[in-house]
Amino acid sequence: MDLTSVKNLLLKEEIEVTDNQKIVEEKSRDFSHTSPFLVNLLKKYRGSLVVYPKNEEEVIKVVEIALENHVPLVPRAGGKNNVGGIIPLKGGIIIDMTKMNKILNEDDEEIYCEYSLPFFNGRMTFSPRVYPSTYDEGATVGGFFSGGSGGIGEFKYGRNWDYVTEIRMVNPKGKITTLIGGDVKIAAHAEGTTGIVTRLRVQKREEGRKKEYPYLIEFDSLHDALKFVESLYDMTNVYHVTLRSPTMSKLSENITGVSSEKWNVLVVTEDEENIGNRKAGELVWSKRFLFFGGTITTAMGILKKRLYYIVKDIPLDEIEEKLEKVKNLGIIADVEFDVALIAHPFILTESEEQYEEIYKILGGTNFDLNSIKINSRLKPEHIRKIIQYKKMYDKEDLFNPGKVDFQ
Repeated sequence: MDLTSVKNLLLKEEIEVTDNQKIVEEKSRDFSHTSPFLVNLLKKYRGSLVVYPKNEEEVIKVVEIALENHVPLVPRAGGKNNVGGIIPLKGGIIIDMTKMNKILNEDDEEIYCEYSLPFFNGRMTFSPRVYPSTYDEGATVGGFFSGGSGGIGEFKYGRNWDYVTEIRMVNPKGKITTLIGGDVKIAAHAEGTTGIVTRLRVQKREEGRKKEYPYLIEFDSLHDALKFVESLYDMTNVYHVTLRSPTMSKLSENITGVSSEKWNVLVVTEDEENIGNRKAGELVWSKRFLFFGGTITTAMGILKKRLYYIVKDIPLDEIEEKLEKVKNLGIIADVEFDVALIAHPFILTESEEQYEEIYKILGGTNFDLNSIKINSRLKPEHIRKIIQYKKMYDKEDLFNPGKVDFQ
């Protein structure tokens, strides 16, 4: 492909574009540096151009030029909630969507926004139902939808695609397409393989249910902690739940200001309750960047070593047995829980051998952040939607190529 002529075509359309290698290299990176399996791909692959569309019309023009010249496309926003999704395996054009960052419409129930609306800009830009732990580091609504999954608030609201009711995208034919209801999964965690998402309609937290009361409750055993978590599903006002291990609590005590030798559960409710230590809960809740992927980067930073990590989706009634079997093989950093009675343990280990052993023991549905393929992160019915759409509209596999296994 002749990228010089492609660059000139983009400039002719007055679309901002650069081939500065330092910028291109930076924009070809995401959080893959946290994975021992993906980190080397960051050194191997990079794009050729970066474009900065200002609006939907410019996205369409970029796609049209790319299709005419058979150039791969990889969209990105903040790059703060993605592992592997941004790596351009076939080079091509990185579409930096960060100039498209406005709320287009808002009422009490939802917002309609551009792809790169940040969750946080000095304060929360709206009241999201679910948001990533990197919310104040530049994570965006569209980036989270395209490359994320669970997050803060999932105990009550589920995965991020469960509250996105509509999206607009430029599909692999260069046409504007609107997806609603269950069809949004065609683009959810698809990492731009099915189209370039430009706008999203996102449900907000209900009026009157936005207050947050965090409590920290300590337990002598993993069994008791998990039994308590199970009981929380009978309550209607619980917004978020995180189980933290004694090891992770000690590792992060200089960050949270809270030290514990026990298993501890952070519970965030929407009404005042009498269930634990409110002061300690507020301290840990204020550092919720430690949750989910944040627990991985925090542990690596404190221990000053690269770690192997495993993330799984495991039914709540199986999680205790699985964790008891692996707790001496690695660090159970934290466990998150969602509305569907699913636990997401984040387990860290120092060796590939231990990683493989833990991986086999845990079973469950995989959410493999160490794979470049999105197939190993989604349920079969979800990935089928993506594969069917991509087979129909992107036979050349130009939209983030190499990320979907068609078998």
